[in-house]
Amino acid sequence: MIKQLYSTAKFILTHPLIKKNKKWDSLVNFIFWQIGARLLTKKVIVPWVEDSKLIIGLGETGATGNIYTGFAEYQDMLFLLHALQPEETFVDIGANIGVYTILASKVIRANSISFEPIQNAFDRLEDQVKINRIDHLVRIENKGVGEKNETLFFTNNIDTVNKVSLAGDVANTTEIEVIALDDVLKKNEKHFIKIDVEGFEYKVILGAKDTLSSPNTVGLIIELNGSSEEFGSSNSEIHNKLLSFNFYPVSYDPFNRSLVRIKDYNKNGGNTIYIKDIELIARRCKNAPKRRVNTIGMEM
Repeated sequence: MIKQLYSTAKFILTHPLIKKNKKWDSLVNFIFWQIGARLLTKKVIVPWVEDSKLIIGLGETGATGNIYTGFAEYQDMLFLLHALQPEETFVDIGANIGVYTILASKVIRANSISFEPIQNAFDRLEDQVKINRIDHLVRIENKGVGEKNETLFFTNNIDTVNKVSLAGDVANTTEIEVIALDDVLKKNEKHFIKIDVEGFEYKVILGAKDTLSSPNTVGLIIELNGSSEEFGSSNSEIHNKLLSFNFYPVSYDPFNRSLVRIKDYNKNGGNTIYIKDIELIARRCKNAPKRRVNTIGMEM
């Protein structure tokens, strides 16, 4: 536990948004949260970006980082806030409790389709949608996404890193319906996609060839951390497949709102941003309004 607390404190103090803000205030917030959450033993509602809210309980690592630092994945979350347009549909594959969905539909006011196969996380996703009153904008699906329509076993006991289980071991797994994205999305809609599926990314892409090759898909945020090797693919294979759909990777500086084309995917094990039209997205990012981040008291 001490090791985990130390790791979280280090994450806070080295976070780029906190380094530009009052870092010790964030550390104090972290300490108070750890003490308060244990005393209350209940979930709390936290004001987040603009008038959005997060329902958070102790140990929910997918959400608590946003209390301490504003945005746990600051480059990707701010890229979404600056680049996504209200008339586009945000597709959240591996939504977990829905922090990206909240940014897309509560803050930007875009429609979202959010897929979360694990029941506990799906229930929390549903609660987040309700507390933010975005039921009319968000369609939530208690399903997985893959290459084809089928049923697969998913692990159900490792929190934010639950994944497809292909080992034939049914202990601590749940059988879940999986769909192909091309069978769900409307061809004439503009899409902005996030994929976080713990190694199953290539299968998702194979089931979304029409969607990803369409000029209507303007942006993609995808986690590439090497875990796809368990499912017979690699980061490089996924990267090259996306290049074949006319995507290319970029890095984003949220402070200057600048995009730079890069040669390869993010080799640090995090997310990589892919786009098709850098001039279009650069204009969007420059012109997007600043948003008040209540958890750290600053605008971005």
